[in-house]
Amino acid sequence: MSGEVAETDSIFVTRPPESAVAWHRLSCAHARAQRWQSAQECARKALSLSPTHPSFALHYGRCLLATGHRPQALDVANAVAAMRLDRADWNDALGTLLTHCEDPTRARPFFERAVALDPQNSLYLYNLATAQRMTGDVAGAETSLNRAITIEPSDIRAYFTRSDLRMQTPELNHVDELVQLLNQGLKYPREEILLCFALAKELEDLARYSESFSYLKRGCDLQRRQLKYDVAEDVATIDSVIERHNRAAIQRTGECLGEKCIFVVGLPRSGTTLVERIVSSHSTVVSTGESHAFSSEAMKAVQRATGLREVRKLDFVEEALKVDPTTLGNAYLEAARPQTASRQRFVDKTPLNYLYMGLIRRALPRARFIALVREPMDSCYAMYKTLFANAYPFSYNLSDLGHYYAAWHRLMLHWKSEFDESLLFVQYENLVANQEAVSRQLIAHCGLPWEAGCLEFQDNRTAVTTASSVQVRRPIYSASVGKWRCYEVQLQELARVLKRYEPTEGWSLESSLATA
Repeated sequence: MSGEVAETDSIFVTRPPESAVAWHRLSCAHARAQRWQSAQECARKALSLSPTHPSFALHYGRCLLATGHRPQALDVANAVAAMRLDRADWNDALGTLLTHCEDPTRARPFFERAVALDPQNSLYLYNLATAQRMTGDVAGAETSLNRAITIEPSDIRAYFTRSDLRMQTPELNHVDELVQLLNQGLKYPREEILLCFALAKELEDLARYSESFSYLKRGCDLQRRQLKYDVAEDVATIDSVIERHNRAAIQRTGECLGEKCIFVVGLPRSGTTLVERIVSSHSTVVSTGESHAFSSEAMKAVQRATGLREVRKLDFVEEALKVDPTTLGNAYLEAARPQTASRQRFVDKTPLNYLYMGLIRRALPRARFIALVREPMDSCYAMYKTLFANAYPFSYNLSDLGHYYAAWHRLMLHWKSEFDESLLFVQYENLVANQEAVSRQLIAHCGLPWEAGCLEFQDNRTAVTTASSVQVRRPIYSASVGKWRCYEVQLQELARVLKRYEPTEGWSLESSLATA
């Protein structure tokens, strides 16, 4: 494919076409080869020649997202929404674009329109179900997924998503159906992985813990084999951040204050979404979800400064400190603009921002930070049992998990020593046990007056795009506290790795980080 594109490129260089279709096709070829910058340039040319063609605009929006230009992609989505969309695929593509712009609420009507135009298309039903799930319509999502499965029984994603929608019961579950699917043989490893995670979840709901873990380990082992990953590289990167992003470095701040910014950080499945929902239930706060905007803008700044498209993690840690903090702060605020234009404060709940806290402090010196901490074994098990989308490769192996957790713990102790009162640590278990007291502390830390509505976060109707989208629709519950003890025997390898670090890291069953 790459050779074919290169030959086509040479023809276009000597004789540039004035056909929007030709530029669009070339853009699609670049996109298939993952050359997103070239794809974006060709897509922009196609759209300039035919500015009202929905296909060209939707593809351009996809290219903008792939190159980290979410505000511009949302502008394109808004323009397409004003067009006449009388085809199911256009409505579905627009819904997908809006969802990737963290706006599933606006996406949902377009998915509904796609299903209405083509009710036998299982993909459109699946996409509708994801929007229904994100916007809190769990019953509607289950109905859509059941319809999708009836139309296309081989769509394993639909089974996986359906299992996660609610607590399964002895009277109402899909265990036998999932086992039958798994035993009949599958074409792709990804399908086996999805079914194993779905079975592990449903069997845990049914308190069949030994069976649950056997499927979970099978799924994690298979997922880990698909990845090219060495936890030592991530540990070395974290230790480099600790060495280089010290108090002297992070106090070299710029002129972009960022007083509207609230960053919620922590390992995935540690309560970050719960805290986000509490804070964003305040009348003056909006959430941008997991935008990854800061890391994207920081990487683009380093790429511009170094002239490199690919920057090694260790090189990034050093080069990022050379980026002008004011420029970076302004670039981040512009990237966060679509969701934050009308509110006094906004929450960025991108867990991996714990790696960038020093850079954020430089770029946005008046931002507030909330860091979540969870008991180590519970924290690691919660990650292990979650199938993430292209993230957290350390989470599928118990040894990797232990080593990464120890490195993360060192990093958070580092931030605790280097930051001022702008950083608040919150223990997940304390939040669950003392909801009002900790919620009041969260709101006060953000410099906001208390509002009782922050206790009713489950009534917050804004969409949730993370793995916690179902759980945060319920009031606070404590069922997940100490859940790892149901698998004490199976998690011995993890416990041994964590125990190895305990004398130096200073944790026991309660984390040494949080005092809230």
